[in-house]
Amino acid sequence: MKNSIKFFDYDLPSNLIAENPRSKREHAKLMIYDQEFDSLDHSTFSNLDQYLTKGDLIILNDTRVLPGRLFLKKESGGTVEILFHKLINQYSFVCIFKSSRKVVMHSKLYFDDDNFFVVDNIENNFITLSSKIDPMDIFVKYGEVPLPKYIKRKANAKDIERYQTVYAKHTGSVAAPTAGLHFTQEILTKLQAKGIVIDYCTLHVTYNTFKPITVDNYNDHRIGSEICNIKESLISKIKSTKSQNHNVYAVGTTATRALENYASKSYVGDFSGEADLYITPGYEFKIIDGLITNFHLPQSTLLLLVASIIGRDKLLELYDIAIKNNYRFYSYGDSMFIKV
Repeated sequence: MKNSIKFFDYDLPSNLIAENPRSKREHAKLMIYDQEFDSLDHSTFSNLDQYLTKGDLIILNDTRVLPGRLFLKKESGGTVEILFHKLINQYSFVCIFKSSRKVVMHSKLYFDDDNFFVVDNIENNFITLSSKIDPMDIFVKYGEVPLPKYIKRKANAKDIERYQTVYAKHTGSVAAPTAGLHFTQEILTKLQAKGIVIDYCTLHVTYNTFKPITVDNYNDHRIGSEICNIKESLISKIKSTKSQNHNVYAVGTTATRALENYASKSYVGDFSGEADLYITPGYEFKIIDGLITNFHLPQSTLLLLVASIIGRDKLLELYDIAIKNNYRFYSYGDSMFIKV
């Protein structure tokens, strides 16, 4: 089948899955692919400025990761693991849950000896909980850093710092916008000194971003929506950049989705709402001229997005080169800069 997700598979040696961050953010490897010249270069992320031109605009996702994994106690004594998904209101939220035994409607799930959530709704593997206390405060106090499942270790103190971008501002994500993990304040300062314009959008990363594609035809997958905020001032900068024949680069697939969702829906002015754009091969990009991103899981929506920029064959060719050159993959892995 032409649109089969199986065509977006590749074999990755397990030793190239980055279990831990590098000793320094900026030491990540950087693969640079320029589509116009079909040229490839290898460097380190600390040299990013060498591949940008004065007047270019880079846009980062300034969401902040919530310590969104909690282990709760049932009234019976059993354990329920939850992962934050999204707020409903100040005291109610939806999460993904895992429990060895049935969770009962209207039962209490305790996060300490005296305080609890009430189960308001259960639908498949999603559960709605409420409390008299702001749940965001509860997660901040009791929660763990929600590392991806392919990292086969428990979160530690280092992850609190390193599974967060240095420019993180607005709390609401359960996964880091990992393309931004390589930036340091020194790199941002160096870029600005060169005349690179830096601005931000917000997209709160939820389970929908990394939800597995379980159907053969990837067009049948339902990606869901995520909360997004874009300022009119950013849109003005984008228009100004393009009018001067400079380039607009998104840092990460989440920033890309936020920007392209805005353009695809023909929004005007500030936007705060749901972003539900699903980018697959054949999509015509309306804002970005390139992308800084990590190396993504096989058969994932993130891989489809990157393939939408440079094509499946070129993408898998570059991934094969990355594997042969011992690039590290996934959240704590190395970086790729695609220029179109």
